[in-house]
Amino acid sequence: MLDQDQARVVAHEDGPAAVLAGAGSGKTRCTTERAARRLTERGLPGSAMVLLTFTNKAAGEMRERLAARLPKGVDLPWIGTFHSFGSRLLREHGQRIGVPGNATLMDAEDSRRMLDALLAGPFPDRTRRQRAMEAQDALAAAGLDPTEPDHLAPMRDALEAMGFGPGATARLVQRLRRYDAEKRRAAIMDFADLILLPSRLLRQAPDLRARLREQLRDITVDEAQDTDGAQFHLLSLLIPENRTVVLVGDDDQAIYEWRHARPANLRRFIEEQQARVYRLERNYRSTPPIVDGAVSLVRHNRQRLEKRPWAVRGPEQAAPVTLVRHTRAEEMAEAVVQDIRSRLRAGLSADEVAVLYRKNRLARPLEGALLRHGIPYRVKAGMDLLGHADVRMMLAAGRLAANRRDVRALSRLADLIPGLGARGVSRLISSAGDPLTAAGQLPPQAAQAVERLRQALDNLFRLGPQALSQWCLQTPVFAEWLNHRARAALKRDGSRAAPEALDRALKPARARLGAVQRAINRRLAALDRESAPAQRWTNALEIAASASDDSSGEDACVTLCSVHGAKGLEWPEVHVFGFTEGLMPLARDGRVDNLEEERRLAYVAITRGQDRVVLHHADRIDRGDGQGVGAAALSPFLEELQTGPEVAVIDNRAAVREASEVLGGEPPTSPEDWLAAMRRQVR
Repeated sequence: MLDQDQARVVAHEDGPAAVLAGAGSGKTRCTTERAARRLTERGLPGSAMVLLTFTNKAAGEMRERLAARLPKGVDLPWIGTFHSFGSRLLREHGQRIGVPGNATLMDAEDSRRMLDALLAGPFPDRTRRQRAMEAQDALAAAGLDPTEPDHLAPMRDALEAMGFGPGATARLVQRLRRYDAEKRRAAIMDFADLILLPSRLLRQAPDLRARLREQLRDITVDEAQDTDGAQFHLLSLLIPENRTVVLVGDDDQAIYEWRHARPANLRRFIEEQQARVYRLERNYRSTPPIVDGAVSLVRHNRQRLEKRPWAVRGPEQAAPVTLVRHTRAEEMAEAVVQDIRSRLRAGLSADEVAVLYRKNRLARPLEGALLRHGIPYRVKAGMDLLGHADVRMMLAAGRLAANRRDVRALSRLADLIPGLGARGVSRLISSAGDPLTAAGQLPPQAAQAVERLRQALDNLFRLGPQALSQWCLQTPVFAEWLNHRARAALKRDGSRAAPEALDRALKPARARLGAVQRAINRRLAALDRESAPAQRWTNALEIAASASDDSSGEDACVTLCSVHGAKGLEWPEVHVFGFTEGLMPLARDGRVDNLEEERRLAYVAITRGQDRVVLHHADRIDRGDGQGVGAAALSPFLEELQTGPEVAVIDNRAAVREASEVLGGEPPTSPEDWLAAMRRQVR
């Protein structure tokens, strides 16, 4: 059953619309129901509808929900991320702008190294080169293309605003154009290209753009507050002739400005397109104290679209939002775990509890306390799989199997071949055609090893991406590299490389390769089984853009998670670890860069809780600012929270506990109480 506001969204026909959907308001259900109605009642073909999301997980969930709603014979629309949509356009039409169908995606480290090498000449100073790379990232996120003449003036203006003078600007733009040319020559792309190149394609192929705008009749963008300038520009090029674009989002949950998201895109879309505005303000997730407290906090932001979220659930037995004060971070961690343990004993399941924090380093004392008490836990998204050499090597093998021109993948795989080195790689790359067929230029031993690698990669391409991890573990050249790393790790630890010890040392690498393979398989499951091998490889290797350890086992575990990683999730009970000035809001060098986004992060953290939210502060904590453990004040957000419903305060500090015991169990609440407690202790 839909509520009145949801029903209005589902009934929306043609024309632009914006759905301002608060936390827990059922926006995914609305999006799916509207799509199902348009496809069935209105007879819209699946090929005329696109649903854009911001994570592969969200796309998968939406696809499953919609598939369950559609009768047989009704085709699913295209559902995926902006980047997946861009990749699809490039696979089908990229040849028009020099992007072959088998172009491969570099991981972030390879693209950074490639750009760093190109910038080393005009920017020999590492600090200035780092600033240049950050500028390139910002320009790409803004949708500015260095090969587009009309974009050069805005690029110069943007670089000037970043502190680059005319000479430095000219040198940087020239190197960015060369970076683009080098990528085209090697048939490789970086992550930003999955948005920039489709936009370039649509600008340079007006016939294709016109055909797409005629074909598409309904586009929905979920989490629209997280779009950046490049994504918004690509969307503007795709607006159907009937102008039916529906943006679904909540600017109160916009927490990615640090990576160039523009929550103002929602307001800009409403103004430019004269979009109809719908508001989903009913919160079905959380109790009234949680919703009202979070709203009282976020309303202090001035740059927000007006909305009034409210809790549908009744106030009966609703626990207030609670703040607990502690003396030290270690005591705070122990108290959180003691609380969790008592709740588990009372019947709560471990997977119904989460501890959220602003910095990943805060998970360390929590992990120690959870281990001491034997409570199972998982750190969600706490480990970027692409940060591990074995995963990067695995994906490089897939990239080179799919695209022999991928020179960055070849450079990485050179580590598999003893004696090859940078000079040998340079010889291979300088030859025409497939570089692996030029092994005759190398010394005999290296040449034989390169030939074995070529044959193994040919076999990998035939096996397909679904066999990538198995290939890595069973192919001698790769398996021996893994064994060598494991033996080196044992030697560093002073252990002998006995078979049992070597097997244990290999387990983490096997687990990582398996996690990436499962993510690849999920992507492949969404493809047509008859898809061409090149398409399957390209789609599978897009995982390089977002591989993270989000896997969850079957056993119930307490979740430890950053606030960013908690976006879109919910738990019955949530602890916020570090409700402390300098952490929430986060300060760098004593300064908060974006107070409104920090306030939105606190709002997101609180609204993850369904039944109970506990905020924790320690008077002494290491905030990760390089100053070590030091005195810390309560978050200034507490005062803003208290403009709403009352926040229950529990003072768990050691001195307070001692005084409370002296006063017969009652905490001291005034100077007179403290004085009385001290006198009793003296007696």
